[in-house]
Amino acid sequence: MKYRVRHKNRYQYDQPVSLCHNAACLLPRDTLNQQVINSRLIILPVIESVTERKDLFGNRLSAFSVEELHSELTVLAESEVEVRVNRIERSSGVAWDHPMNIPAKSRLYLRPSVYVPTQDTTIWEFAAPFFTPGRDLFALCEAINQHIFHEFVYDPGFSDVETPVHWVLAEKRGVCQDFAHLMLSVLRSHGVACRYVSGYLETDPPPGQPKLMGADASHAWVSVFIPGTGWVDFDPTNGINPSERHITLAWGRDYADVVPLKGLMTGGSQHQLEVSVDVTPAD
Repeated sequence: MKYRVRHKNRYQYDQPVSLCHNAACLLPRDTLNQQVINSRLIILPVIESVTERKDLFGNRLSAFSVEELHSELTVLAESEVEVRVNRIERSSGVAWDHPMNIPAKSRLYLRPSVYVPTQDTTIWEFAAPFFTPGRDLFALCEAINQHIFHEFVYDPGFSDVETPVHWVLAEKRGVCQDFAHLMLSVLRSHGVACRYVSGYLETDPPPGQPKLMGADASHAWVSVFIPGTGWVDFDPTNGINPSERHITLAWGRDYADVVPLKGLMTGGSQHQLEVSVDVTPAD
């Protein structure tokens, strides 16, 4: 499937901003299952240049500065991507508690991070029933994926970026970001390498198919390293393995590594942010 993606961030400031330096993670990356056909950033006020580099995780970061007085900043990312999905082996043949040879570059995803604790007692208690001795790693991940989907409520008004995992677990509600962080915490607490994936979902599904939760904004899911297979994705918000309707933007240890737009500014005081995402088939 080919898709066109438009992701717009619009900031309105109470007081004029005289200078701002920004880093945007808004351009999708190439993966084994995805090819970026074209992508660009449109920035208002118009600036002279945008510098692109890759971060520690291989994501595309765009750096730019606005050096004129402005009361509004708009950053629009437009991309066209082609997504292909490979057949998934439903059994890994590897037990979660069997010693694993994890590549050095993947060990970073074993550690706790800003939004993913691994030593929380409530996380361990929640995880215990899933981690039975000798259980197949894929089956284990699928069980956690399904449990979060069936037992937790998708509630866009419940949480924000700073909502801790233990609160999501206690209330059994949240959004895609929360469910991804919870699944990451559960897996990493037992030595399973896994990463946070940010991206998008097709806004309007094909006829006869249900609209997936999280399709009206940026989406998030989990990718697990399975020895002998590689990275396998799980979407706990929808209880599925991501398909051709999932478009990958970036990945990292958690949301903090893939914030869409961040920066420093002089002036501005308070601000309002409007975000809109539109994903449509390009065919």
